[in-house]
Amino acid sequence: MRNNTVWNNDVEMEQQKYNWKRYWYPRGSSIQLSDGGYLYKPDIAWSHLVNPALVTWEALTDVPCLVLLGEPGIGKTREMGNFEAFMRNTVGAPTLWFDLKGYQTDFLLQEELFQSSSFQSWLVGTHQLHLFLDGLDEGLLTISVLASLLARHLQKYPISRLRFRIACRTADWPNALEETLRQLWNEEKVAVYQLAHLRREDVAEAAAAQKLDVEHFLSEVDLKGAVPLASKPLTLRFLLNVYRKSGTFPSNQETLYYEGLLSLCKEQNPYRQSAGFRGNLSSEQRLIVASRIAAVTVFTNHPVVRTDRGVDKDDSESYDSASDIMLRELESGREHIHEYEVIVDEKALEETLNTGLFISRGSERFGWAHRTYAEFLAAWYLVQHTMPLSQIMSLLVHPGELEKRFVPQLYETAAWIATMRPDVFDQIMHVEPEVLLRSDVATAEESDRAALVETLLHLQDDARQVRLHHNLSSFYWKLDHPGLFSQLSPSIQDC
Repeated sequence: MRNNTVWNNDVEMEQQKYNWKRYWYPRGSSIQLSDGGYLYKPDIAWSHLVNPALVTWEALTDVPCLVLLGEPGIGKTREMGNFEAFMRNTVGAPTLWFDLKGYQTDFLLQEELFQSSSFQSWLVGTHQLHLFLDGLDEGLLTISVLASLLARHLQKYPISRLRFRIACRTADWPNALEETLRQLWNEEKVAVYQLAHLRREDVAEAAAAQKLDVEHFLSEVDLKGAVPLASKPLTLRFLLNVYRKSGTFPSNQETLYYEGLLSLCKEQNPYRQSAGFRGNLSSEQRLIVASRIAAVTVFTNHPVVRTDRGVDKDDSESYDSASDIMLRELESGREHIHEYEVIVDEKALEETLNTGLFISRGSERFGWAHRTYAEFLAAWYLVQHTMPLSQIMSLLVHPGELEKRFVPQLYETAAWIATMRPDVFDQIMHVEPEVLLRSDVATAEESDRAALVETLLHLQDDARQVRLHHNLSSFYWKLDHPGLFSQLSPSIQDC
């Protein structure tokens, strides 16, 4: 059984095989990353109560028609290979694996797939065939041509004896093909699943395979708040490369996150590059567009982007006004940050939604692959546009609060802005200082850390002190500074 993942890093690191056990969940459902930001171990007692929808591909073997989706670089091809090998070697079922990338004409594809000896043998026989199609989004033929070809041919064959499995990037999956599959197999026989994030033990295994200090690597990931980057293979590779070179991560959390999210905006797949699917934007331009999406979705609390332009949100029953925002509402003008400029039109938005920053939230609905990505980019967007302090505070402070408390859902975004803007740091100190514990205060000036300690020691609200003690104590290490002992001694000695 193939049960490994292979990566090649930027410095020609030797190939490594990781014995990761991966999990899938139904498209449109959510999963809890409750192991400090990693996927909670689904295979221990009571864990099914945390993520009841998680399954391995062994549990999907009897699904007649199965669509397997995932973000770029999350490991779809490897898991499809494991699935096919399991059916062929362990179950002993007849299988046909076919890679859709590399075909420049539909005639050649038709001949080599549907005229192949394995397919023709199944066609004239009575047995069941498990057909695995990988790389729908990687082919030299356009996705629409591939989808049309598959839809046209599948209608000719006895699909009651066909177990159909196809893999694709979430954002590239064509609705027209899905509708055809549902018509052919009936609604209840078609399932669409997404590949989930990594577990902590998976990341530990990858670090061990690279001969790194596993405990120190995991500790550094935790201390830098980089778990959302480590829990995805693509950005885990980035972190492993950075750590191999220096034995640590950049002291500045903002730099680490920026570089990590930028890596998610790059087209890493060589087959898509050779097929001309590099897109029209640079990775920096995609990140700028993503930051606009982040600012809108975070500050309006509408985390889902709808891409179906024909939908009228006032009439559609499928439109969720509490969470959805239409793609056309994000279009307008240009964004100019540093030396990069981009026109924010439909194509730019769709190209950005097709990066590893986003995952499917249902048919033609996209949300952030991890909320932390949105929180960082929303803060980065405001800072890059040098938004006035008063305007930033008006976005963060709850309008109905007499005491000017922050909107709880914006705590992390506020912490990121405080990390990037000293004036926001100082303002938060006077409004709700405990929020700063979520920021990268460990890299702040010694005087700022001392001032924050002093402010926290003199909080008058008992409820806030309880919350500070129980919920935020894991962040206290960030307050360390040379004068901490003398600063704490009076409070400790006062009976």
